[in-house]
Amino acid sequence: MSLDNRGYSLVELLLVLTIVLIISSSAVHFNNRYIENRTFELFYNQLKLDVAHIQMIALTEERYMKLVFETGGSRYVGRKSLFDSIFERKLPPGYRWSSSSTLNEVSFHPNGTVVKFGTLAFITPDGIKTVRVFIGKGRMVLE
Repeated sequence: MSLDNRGYSLVELLLVLTIVLIISSSAVHFNNRYIENRTFELFYNQLKLDVAHIQMIALTEERYMKLVFETGGSRYVGRKSLFDSIFERKLPPGYRWSSSSTLNEVSFHPNGTVVKFGTLAFITPDGIKTVRVFIGKGRMVLE
């Protein structure tokens, strides 16, 4: 501040503005990272619910059911048969099903057991996330 106490100098104002800019930009960066992580958590939880829903329908209607990941990799469909779909879900923007997955569908026998077990790989902005589907009653684990 100058000796005659008339206000702040231009250098002091620029210094304060620079500090505020650095703090606010770091807050925006951490907020974006949180949103990306939360987006995948929401997607994974919805996928688990959809698999449980397909399994429940297979048990109650005693029929073969499946959850199919389309070839484009941006959506999946719950199906009773080739032409009878129950629901369709789009993957979040920036997310795709990877062709490196060992499964392109999660299917259930009429008694509720998984037909094939393996991995589902998803390409995300944070890298590849893998979901393992185990043999038996359709348990899934995120890795």
